[in-house]
Amino acid sequence: MNFLCLDTSTAYSVVAVADEKKVLAGARRQFEKGRAEGIFDLIEACLHRSGLALKDMDAFGVGIGPGSFTGLRIGLSAVKGFAFASSRPVYPFSSLTAVAFNAVHIPTQRLAVAVDARRSHVYAAEFKRDGRGEFLPLRKDALLEVNRWLGRLGAHAVLAGDAVKMYAPELRKRLGVFGSLEEDLWYPTPEGIAALTRKVFREKRKTDAQGLEAAYLYAQDCQVKKTC
Repeated sequence: MNFLCLDTSTAYSVVAVADEKKVLAGARRQFEKGRAEGIFDLIEACLHRSGLALKDMDAFGVGIGPGSFTGLRIGLSAVKGFAFASSRPVYPFSSLTAVAFNAVHIPTQRLAVAVDARRSHVYAAEFKRDGRGEFLPLRKDALLEVNRWLGRLGAHAVLAGDAVKMYAPELRKRLGVFGSLEEDLWYPTPEGIAALTRKVFREKRKTDAQGLEAAYLYAQDCQVKKTC
């Protein structure tokens, strides 16, 4: 199986071409302008480095958020087009869980991921490591007001996500000393989205172009999810 995997939920556009064992080619880039066009440049570059073509992809993996409304629309539109044209399945995954997959080599049992959602809110998820070393979600991805998010953080959890920097003073006041992943791992990576796509594939949690939807958590965003 060959997979083309994307995540555009954050400021970074992330692409991975992978098989069932490893990443064949990957890229992550922040576009100041022209993100909609830039994602196709990244895809083309990764396919070229992998020695494969779009027709060689057996399935697609994509982060469905929560995250940037505009970013998610770009990534999901691309995958919808690929899946529709090729009649290949799509394996959707949580973009917050993709961040958690960056921490597989970190010696911690608990991980909390929080991404800025603006308006004094964060997109938040909490994870606990299972016996196989994978992080399993303790709750569904949630949109939380900052103080509510702070109130439910465990003292022993390692933190990740750009909300860690944005709310560092509040975190220190609430938790004292706290651990966090390196800033480079606060965002989805090619390795993380490929590993998560393989997991969703093994669990047979697939959809098609018609059924692919973003995980918009703001009410006003949910009103348009059917068309994105």
